[in-house]
Amino acid sequence: MPAVEPLRKRTWLLGLLCLLVALGLALGGWLITSPAPFVSPAESLPEHISLIALGDQGSGALQQWRVAQAMERVAARDRRLDLVVLLGDNFYGPPLSDTSDMSWQLKFERVYWGHWLNRVPFYAVLGNHDYPESQQVELDYSQQHKGSGRWQMPARYYVKDFGQAQGRPLLRVVFLDTAAPRQAMTQQVAFLEQAFSLDGPQPIWRVVAAHHPLRNAGKHGNDEELLRDLLPALQRNKVDLYLSGHEHNQQLLLQTGEPAWVISGAGGQKLYEMPHIMTDSQFSDSRAGFSKLDFTQDQLRLVFYDERGTPEQRYHWLRQCRWLAKGCLLPEAEVRQGAVAQ
Repeated sequence: MPAVEPLRKRTWLLGLLCLLVALGLALGGWLITSPAPFVSPAESLPEHISLIALGDQGSGALQQWRVAQAMERVAARDRRLDLVVLLGDNFYGPPLSDTSDMSWQLKFERVYWGHWLNRVPFYAVLGNHDYPESQQVELDYSQQHKGSGRWQMPARYYVKDFGQAQGRPLLRVVFLDTAAPRQAMTQQVAFLEQAFSLDGPQPIWRVVAAHHPLRNAGKHGNDEELLRDLLPALQRNKVDLYLSGHEHNQQLLLQTGEPAWVISGAGGQKLYEMPHIMTDSQFSDSRAGFSKLDFTQDQLRLVFYDERGTPEQRYHWLRQCRWLAKGCLLPEAEVRQGAVAQ
């Protein structure tokens, strides 16, 4: 009888070990297999477009996974998400070898999953860490419809309309490649000018998405080349917002006569502290997180979230406001007070 107890213990341990091995194999198989192919919903031209924007996310670290889970929770809470905009530096570490590289699973496909994230397209731009080798693989992954098919990057720079209201595109986004050699910016400026002068009804909201910010109160500072080459085109074409990453934190900067500068570069990589108090910024935070933007024909709602899905700051922009971002994109409390005063 005394030998029975050790035998039972060994049997129990062996069973537990087998269970752990089985769970490990199941998890490994899940990680290396893409989700079911993404099927784009029929174009309903909604009068409300909800998007999440984040950049510098492609670390594969726990922080990236935490931000992704927070994105899913916020979308479920709002019961609304139409697309995600990835603002560059999509893959850190060794460059992608090809479209079957394991990094696709560990830094994109299996990171962004859930009821909402599995059913929306991810529109990506290139960052400096995607050059020189990964950028072509990222283009191939989109053009060859690899993986789940959610990865959207039809070209190094491109334009896309989202939604419709009163016979007009609700939102037009121009996606630029600021990580390309700067001598190529002339062609991209011409592309932007053309995108915002297309025949037909003009968009209600105008947005540009790229990796590098023009204005930045963080460690990288302002990009003087882009301010010289790109800012005049943004102003001529009445661009409302410029979404970017590169700086590993979150910022909102407003300057008179310029687009709103939304920096959302806290998606997964090591964070940058803000070196000083920003006098011309409405918001800054060096916590991991993302921004969510909801567009209707009447207003824009911008919310910055942390890695737990907790809102850090909320803003509203009434479309009827005749000024540019400064004076129109206001903290939610100020908008409410103005409405009460009226």
